[in-house]
Amino acid sequence: MRTHPALEFIIQKNDETRPLWEPLLANPPPNMALLVDESCGLGVAMEGGYPAPSDGVKTGYAGGIGPHNILKVLEDVTTAAAQEGKGVWVDMESRLRSDINGSDCFDGHKAFVVLQQAQEFLAKD
Repeated sequence: MRTHPALEFIIQKNDETRPLWEPLLANPPPNMALLVDESCGLGVAMEGGYPAPSDGVKTGYAGGIGPHNILKVLEDVTTAAAQEGKGVWVDMESRLRSDINGSDCFDGHKAFVVLQQAQEFLAKD
């Protein structure tokens, strides 16, 4: 990672990938970010709350996030990040997809709904 400083490396953080990310946290490269996704990319919502971001590492959250729960997720990750005074992001895919004419497709309407809700959430502050 250090040999490619112009690139950002996003490492999925979950129990399965612990051997990869845990040693990197001892001296994290500045171009490393962590994506907390306990569902390992399966789009399953995280249970039990979101962990605070790791020191000195950009952190995002994924897993079952979509129009149905984005406001609650934003509240929860903001609370987790506030403990460390850090900004965070959310990542979603499976909940932004729909069956359109028999094909699994990205649904721009669902993405727009999420963006509207996020804008309203951010306007509250």
